[in-house]
Amino acid sequence: MHIAFNKDQISFVRLELAAGEIPELLRKHAQRYPGTSGYEEQGAALIRNRFPPDDAKAFLEAVVRWGRGHRFVGRLLDQNDAIQITRALQEAHVLLRSGQTAAAVIRLQKLRYIGQSFASKITRFLSPYTAVILDDVLRSALGYRESQDGYEEFLRDCQTVLTRLISFHPQLRICDVEAAIFAKIQGY
Repeated sequence: MHIAFNKDQISFVRLELAAGEIPELLRKHAQRYPGTSGYEEQGAALIRNRFPPDDAKAFLEAVVRWGRGHRFVGRLLDQNDAIQITRALQEAHVLLRSGQTAAAVIRLQKLRYIGQSFASKITRFLSPYTAVILDDVLRSALGYRESQDGYEEFLRDCQTVLTRLISFHPQLRICDVEAAIFAKIQGY
């Protein structure tokens, strides 16, 4: 394990990521999680069309299935009707537009059977330029807490990484930084 020293702080470095690795990590991530751009477009269409309830429910289901939530998607849809889902997505979108990304994740967690992992996945597909996924894989490997503060810290860290990598990869979005980190941790 690497140790980094910054002023009076000691950091135990859990992951190293080179700028040159990013394209290949993103390619492999896209292979493992197909349909990502389609779900991004579905999220954008949902926003453009002002969250029709049936579309909102279909979007939520699609993102949860994309995120490997097959085992509980039935309970999720049984316990949250289309109007509850629509309202949650609309309110999360308002929070996202005002720069309150972590609060948008918290709002989505108020739906039954949605924890931080899936709330952040839904948020990411509503706003790929401003939101990231913070799931159990990332929390466990990197030490972020499952809380609003933990999400905000990871989001800031991804923004810092994006700022440093943008000169190498100008097309990168914050969600791409998170996806590359995830892929690196998973070892693809």
